Amino acid sequence: MRSDHFICKQAACATLSLALAGCSSSSAPSHIFLGAYFPSWLLFAMLWGMLAVVVRAIMVLMGAGPTWPWPLALCLSSGFLLALALWFFALGALP
Repeated sequence: MRSDHFICKQAACATLSLALAGCSSSSAPSHIFLGAYFPSWLLFAMLWGMLAVVVRAIMVLMGAGPTWPWPLALCLSSGFLLALALWFFALGALP
């Protein structure tokens, strides 16, 4: 009984150390923008928001705005997917 508890504790420590292995880099990924360092996630979030607004504008211009169900979820999810695709093709890696 005691050895089972010890093995379970070792497995939990090993799993936790593997999960935190990505946090050992010296700095967070960042990009120089207008002379300042911006974190990658912040640039991705700004791109996501801008693309969601563009998708909404296209929906309104096409006259499909009120006919599609859940327009907020549709615009946010399509903005996210477009931002993710652009980020991947521009930088070759995910944010």
